[in-house]
Amino acid sequence: MKHRYTRPLAIAVLLALVAAVVILTKPTASVKAQTGGVPKAPMPPSVINVGPPVTGVHHVLQETYINTCMPNCGVIAISGETLVPLDAATTINCPAPVGKTCTITDDSWIELQNASTATNNPEALAFYVDGILADQFNDGGGGTPGGPEYDAIAHKTSVFRKVSSGTHTVQTQTVSLYGANGGAWTATYRVYVP
Repeated sequence: MKHRYTRPLAIAVLLALVAAVVILTKPTASVKAQTGGVPKAPMPPSVINVGPPVTGVHHVLQETYINTCMPNCGVIAISGETLVPLDAATTINCPAPVGKTCTITDDSWIELQNASTATNNPEALAFYVDGILADQFNDGGGGTPGGPEYDAIAHKTSVFRKVSSGTHTVQTQTVSLYGANGGAWTATYRVYVP
């Protein structure tokens, strides 16, 4: 006996296969009851427990000031718990129009040699605007206690907002908890107008 497939029969078989695939891949009532709906992939760890998104503000870079001691710097002796200026106070200009303010950032780093015997010797970089401390946190440090090498670094980015129009001074200072030697460093100040 010879079988002949007709076009309507082929279409019917194809539709039956499609229906079977849809039925087999659709979550069942028991899956929905157990999971509260269609199973969802877990959120990546970087998204879990994060506060609401912060809306960015468009800023226009007005000026950049770079103070550096590279590559041939003398040793900066940083006594324990004593602030040491990296750069001289730098005069900057906030060109904001009347009724507006500037944002000033300080991107700074310093290479360090642990001059103490402490294994945990935190180092901080402090950002001053008009002689007022704007930001200071422990930003690095450590290194080999009493080691001969510059094997640690402190780095930070500070942001100071709502700076009035006109001239201001900025400066970066550093401090070590137990004492360190500083080597190369850079402090880059940027002035933005939102």
